[in-house]
Amino acid sequence: MRITIIAIGSRGDVQPYVALSRGLVAAGHTVCLATHAVFEKFVVSYGIHFMAIDDEPTGFFQGKDGVKLLEASNNAFLFVYRLRAYLAPRMDLYMQRSLEASRDADVIISTYMSFLIAYSIAEKLRCRLIASFLQPSMLPTTAFPEPSAPWLPQHPVQMGQIINEQSHLGSGKVFWHFFTPAVNRARQRLYGLPPLPSESLYATLPQHVDLILLGYSPLLLAKPDDWADNIEVTGFWPLEAPRKWEPAPQLVDFIQAGPPPVYIGFGSMISQQPQRTLDLAFRSLVLSGQRGIILTARETLFEQWWSKNIYISNGAPHDWLFPQMSAIVHHAGAGTTAASLRAGVPSIPVYHIADQQFWGTLAARAGAAHKPLSRHLLTPRQLARSIQTVLEDQAMRHSARQIAYRLRQEDGIQQAIQAIDRHLSDMLMPAQTQRNTGIRRV
Repeated sequence: MRITIIAIGSRGDVQPYVALSRGLVAAGHTVCLATHAVFEKFVVSYGIHFMAIDDEPTGFFQGKDGVKLLEASNNAFLFVYRLRAYLAPRMDLYMQRSLEASRDADVIISTYMSFLIAYSIAEKLRCRLIASFLQPSMLPTTAFPEPSAPWLPQHPVQMGQIINEQSHLGSGKVFWHFFTPAVNRARQRLYGLPPLPSESLYATLPQHVDLILLGYSPLLLAKPDDWADNIEVTGFWPLEAPRKWEPAPQLVDFIQAGPPPVYIGFGSMISQQPQRTLDLAFRSLVLSGQRGIILTARETLFEQWWSKNIYISNGAPHDWLFPQMSAIVHHAGAGTTAASLRAGVPSIPVYHIADQQFWGTLAARAGAAHKPLSRHLLTPRQLARSIQTVLEDQAMRHSARQIAYRLRQEDGIQQAIQAIDRHLSDMLMPAQTQRNTGIRRV
């Protein structure tokens, strides 16, 4: 099959789809990953065909507009409002480039942020559509609340179940209301298509796509009984370090120079007040008396051995770095949470936006992490105490090793590929026996 994946978002949003693309290519499929121009070198380094959906030199949460998004991250409605302001002027270009990347595709795979675009392209080109998410958002269930609203009650009582279901439905309505106007304008101008329906399709999403893939582990969150058969929870989609990648010699020297260090890094979130983040990390390590590796933005500091006990890093593959740490302080994005769990090392989730609190809570429930901490309220002394607590908690360390072993037995990418082959089996038949079904229209 010829597959186009359209990915919008930060590095953490895109990286799992590089891993999925590699698996699909190895299985014999032809894959094009259409995403932001800033990720071209990253995507191509894994041998994946790349097409740019924009011409911007910075990542999703970088630059003036991106930082404004992060500044609103503790207010869900303000965040969505600013996200619309960020995406709306870019929508025409995203949709034009995504259509070009999909001209020859048999199947379109959307991500959380690109679903409305992918749905429109599948409608225009009459090809098959797979929706994929790295979190169980906007898929109504009574089992748990919408990840962007982790503060809602999660009790197995009737009222809690109603609230859970309504939180997903409400989130879908908000997303639909905010983002369909820009998509509809582009649908008409670029695709010659009528507007999307006024009612959110997220409420009945399984009816409008061929398959929904959820790229996280059922060990953390099992598939609810009230979900449709074409929703598949596959396991995480981890990305291994490129074969030609080698760590900086001074980083290796630092790790080997003493006890395993503590890692402190917040991924794309560090673009918001990077100096304050650096100060927080530095002071917490000093107060806790630990050696540490601090992730910083490339434009802030060069990679360096900053002091006897602190190393400043511009980044290293998590699958190489994390197993060598004593503890991992991270922003609890879905991909980083998966990497920390697979490493078998206790972690401290520090959430910046709401779905990160959701993943941090699941990691803590698994016994492999400290309870999530809010970045907006975090002080160096509080983080230092949390680091000391985690390092002294032998039960947590044992649980972290156990969950890591079980996660490494999963093969989420292979499970995703098998689900695609199973649900789109007619496309694997000889051409003369295939049925041309297209997508399910409203």
